[in-house]
Amino acid sequence: MLNILCVCHNGMGTSMLMKINVNNICMENGISATVEACAHGEALGFLMTTDIVLTSPDILEMLPPTDAKIVTTLNLMDKAEVTRLLVDCIKENFPNEIG
Repeated sequence: MLNILCVCHNGMGTSMLMKINVNNICMENGISATVEACAHGEALGFLMTTDIVLTSPDILEMLPPTDAKIVTTLNLMDKAEVTRLLVDCIKENFPNEIG
């Protein structure tokens, strides 16, 4: 099971909507994952157990260093783009986690 972290500026609106979308993307693609959402300032508390971080390029530079795979997009609410990027990341880095 993968641990996916959705990170936005405040951890309330965008990241919560991303969490819902990512949960749906995972179900639709046979990906077993736990999805969390937070603000960039809270990310440190999650990164030790996170496999994939989904965020925007401007937030990426605010995150502490991590071994997690990073997926960035300018439009975090574009489900088609997020699906493509997330599935590609999983196929490349965690091929046994996709159905």
